[in-house]
Amino acid sequence: MEFKLYAFYLFMTRCTLYILLSALFSISCEKTHEEKLEENISYYISHTIKNSSGYQPMLTIIQDTITVGEFAEMTLLINENDILKYREEIDKDNREISRLENSNNTDVDDELLLKSYKASLKNCSKKIKLRLDQNDKLEELRHNKAVAFYVAQHKCRLKNGFGVLDENRFYIIADDKDKVLNVSDNYSESTLKMRTLFDIRYLKK
Repeated sequence: MEFKLYAFYLFMTRCTLYILLSALFSISCEKTHEEKLEENISYYISHTIKNSSGYQPMLTIIQDTITVGEFAEMTLLINENDILKYREEIDKDNREISRLENSNNTDVDDELLLKSYKASLKNCSKKIKLRLDQNDKLEELRHNKAVAFYVAQHKCRLKNGFGVLDENRFYIIADDKDKVLNVSDNYSESTLKMRTLFDIRYLKK
């Protein structure tokens, strides 16, 4: 009886050890977020960027993790500033339209100006409505904690026109699945691109 208990204990110990080793092996083999992102960046650059011959990845660093709510908050502020700007433009257009319509002059230049101000008035009103409609959706998203984008910096070597490897730096926008959405050597350009991508993914559904 004691032998059977000992054998059972030994069997269970070995099973437990096997499960622990399997779990540790699985964790150690799982790629890090940066490694998966770097793989996707390497593929993107190799297949998309011109003159990518000799491409050698060096370093990938995630600079920012931006949630849906954070980006919604930022877009709300931008929209409010835009609305103020367009309302000021509307006030200016209305003053000019009133001045021209009350003027005794009826020359061609005044008629063209009047037409231009009216077109501007219509355009500003349209843009205000667009942003107000967006704000309704943004208000629903502002508390969303899901990741919208990762912004990463990627250093690599690429061959220049003389065939010599130069160090290059790219700014990467990736989604929560590590899919590369945009690669740029200009951080400001990446930020503008992010807003376009956010509009498409979250505001135009």
